Amino acid sequence: MKQNFRTRTKKLLILALLLSLVTFGAAGLDTVIGEAGLMLNGMREHVRSQETNLGNLVTDVIRERMGADVAIYNGGGIRASADMGEITLEDAMDILAFQNDVVTLRLTGAQLLEALEYAVSSYPQASGKFLQVSGIRFYFNPERAAGNRITKVLVGGNELVRNRNYTVATNEFLAAGGDDYSMLAAAEQIEMGDVHDQAMFIQYIQQNSPLFPTVEGRIVVER
Repeated sequence: MKQNFRTRTKKLLILALLLSLVTFGAAGLDTVIGEAGLMLNGMREHVRSQETNLGNLVTDVIRERMGADVAIYNGGGIRASADMGEITLEDAMDILAFQNDVVTLRLTGAQLLEALEYAVSSYPQASGKFLQVSGIRFYFNPERAAGNRITKVLVGGNELVRNRNYTVATNEFLAAGGDDYSMLAAAEQIEMGDVHDQAMFIQYIQQNSPLFPTVEGRIVVER
């Protein structure tokens, strides 16, 4: 299955590239694809240590596109911010620069909790493994030992159930165990998106501007 998964990945990347050439033609990277009603915060020290409005936007895009219960995205995969105002093709490409495919996984509540514990294990140090999330709200206490910091998790407004299965959309990097997310690599892969995350993001901006993503309390630090 792994070999087939990577073969499909290459084919989709080629298709996405061809589609982008047709769509944007000679207009180039300065093509305006949408508008932000406020600054989209992708600052390195922020996306790697706290909830940001851009992290919320990115995860909302892939969760909605994949029809998943939850979406998670490593803060290290968000590479730039965008100022309030016009968003160009180059802006969007800089934000999600790696063109990762999007994968839906089946995780138990226990596996999802394990991933969240790992995400905050280095806090308050900024770390690329820190997760931006959608469809979920979680609370953690950084005074507790790493691996035992999460105090509460809500999925779709309901308490997480450890033995229940959830669909989780993420990028291929994490799905393959990147940043040492071994629990994601061990999970069942259900579906792969029709285009990579950058293309999903560009299409969403085109179809939903102006954008007004906010910080909503999806990640709560308890003291």
